Amino acid sequence: MLEACVKVIQENPSIALFLALAIGHAVGAIRVMSIQLGGVCGTLLAALVIGQIGVVPDAGIKNLFFSLFIFALGFAGGPQFFANLNAKGLRLGLFCAIEIVVVLALVLTATRVLGLDQGTAAGLMAGSATESAVVGTASDAVGKLALPAAEITRLQANVVTAYSITYVFGLITIVVMTSQLFPLLLRVNVQAEAQRLWESMGGSVEDAQGRQAAPEIVGRVFRVTTTGGATIDDIEARYPGIEVERVLRDGQSMEISQELVLNNDDHVLITGRRSAVLAAAEIGPEQAETEQLNFAVETVEVIFNRRDLSGRTLAELTAKARSTGLGEGVHVMGITRGGQPIPPLFDVPLQYGDILRLYGSRENVHRLAPHVGALVDQSDRTDFTFASIGIVLGILIGMLSVRISGVAFSLGTGGGALLTGLVFGWYQARKPQLGHIPASAIALLKDLGLAVFIACVGLSSGPQALTLIHKYGFALPFTGVLIALVPALVSLLVGRYVLKLEAPVLLGAIAGQQCSTPALSAVVNVAGNTTPLLGYTITYAISNALLPLMGPLIVFASGAVVAH
Repeated sequence: MLEACVKVIQENPSIALFLALAIGHAVGAIRVMSIQLGGVCGTLLAALVIGQIGVVPDAGIKNLFFSLFIFALGFAGGPQFFANLNAKGLRLGLFCAIEIVVVLALVLTATRVLGLDQGTAAGLMAGSATESAVVGTASDAVGKLALPAAEITRLQANVVTAYSITYVFGLITIVVMTSQLFPLLLRVNVQAEAQRLWESMGGSVEDAQGRQAAPEIVGRVFRVTTTGGATIDDIEARYPGIEVERVLRDGQSMEISQELVLNNDDHVLITGRRSAVLAAAEIGPEQAETEQLNFAVETVEVIFNRRDLSGRTLAELTAKARSTGLGEGVHVMGITRGGQPIPPLFDVPLQYGDILRLYGSRENVHRLAPHVGALVDQSDRTDFTFASIGIVLGILIGMLSVRISGVAFSLGTGGGALLTGLVFGWYQARKPQLGHIPASAIALLKDLGLAVFIACVGLSSGPQALTLIHKYGFALPFTGVLIALVPALVSLLVGRYVLKLEAPVLLGAIAGQQCSTPALSAVVNVAGNTTPLLGYTITYAISNALLPLMGPLIVFASGAVVAH
């Protein structure tokens, strides 16, 4: 029976592929404290085990799905990557420079000391930096080496095996260090510092807890008893974050203007953030009868593409919109940056490419939206022409090579598709009417593309995995821990004593330089709110674009080290 099952799998590699995906994502979903391997690493481990029976998936499948993944990775990160090429972004980009320089130096040192081959060195870098995309770009670079086919197959297998070994230890190291040990080294209470930062940026205790049982934006009707004689402008200035939407006086609806003077016994409908509306309850008792004052609201998403306003805080943008009469009755419910939700606090600086969620009446939000950015296309259609041209151009760019010291150096398919993905994603954010690809489609391309690619290389590498493990033993895991730890520690010292960053932002930035979402989750849990995202999104966007490009570099650099 067992032999029959093995034969079926060997004759149908697609079965092995989907088994690896199913088992791998189930294993990757298991959480032990703050540690979770994730679907990619789980799939790789499952594929390596299944691959022991000798399953060889078609190479074309691997290349196709890797191209889809790497282009989607660049497309999703393009707007934020280019938005951060400014003084503030490059300031935090120092963490990414530290990550790249220190990791490269340590990997090359390990290559010399341990006598690693090019594939193992590249896998060590990918796993220690917890950047799965490096596996693809490095494997692609190995495939272009002037070596016999059997040797290329062996080196590509070593990339995958070294990655699978060191990824687990690198992940555990960065999660534990950022969430547990680094706060002790800083001698700070991260939760208390995160709370102070949250409140200083205009957040409230209720918001910081992140509970969503109550709506973010609420509307309440009050009967004025204490502020008669004040104008609407006075009320809105006294309670930042609210809008007076309707006024009912003696059963008649009043025309709203900032100069309208409120009388005692007026009924007013106030909308805004929950904490601000509760504070405004001082104007009088809340009323249950709301029918005459109620109105329909709409939520729209806008891509913020005003370069002249980039870097302004949410409070400054709101004030400017109101000063022109465009922002009346509109609230910013949320900000999404690089796929991550950013707390919509008053002192959060906005970046080009942010997605703002606007809330208000249809008339008000559609009056303001064009002056903030471009409306996000909510349709589920995908512009395959735009995406396909981007991938084709990426493959062509990857075919170009430059000879350095007699060695042909090229970005390969992965590096080329990543670059075109970055440019196409940035351009689409500027011109949303062209090349629409829904966020859900991009997420699917990234997740499925990487998962299938990893499963393919794992299945192909299975038979050689035990050989590499037997050869290096505990040397690879130990080296992986060291390579994950050292750049993070250097960034901790630089961020605290040179850049003088607040602890939550600093820890988030370190998680971002390592492209580690599990580490971010652990830091957010320790902080008690989402302020670490303010550091994470910038370093993640830059590292996510630059680290995959290091795959070809480490292959050629380690080859030079081995040759000497």
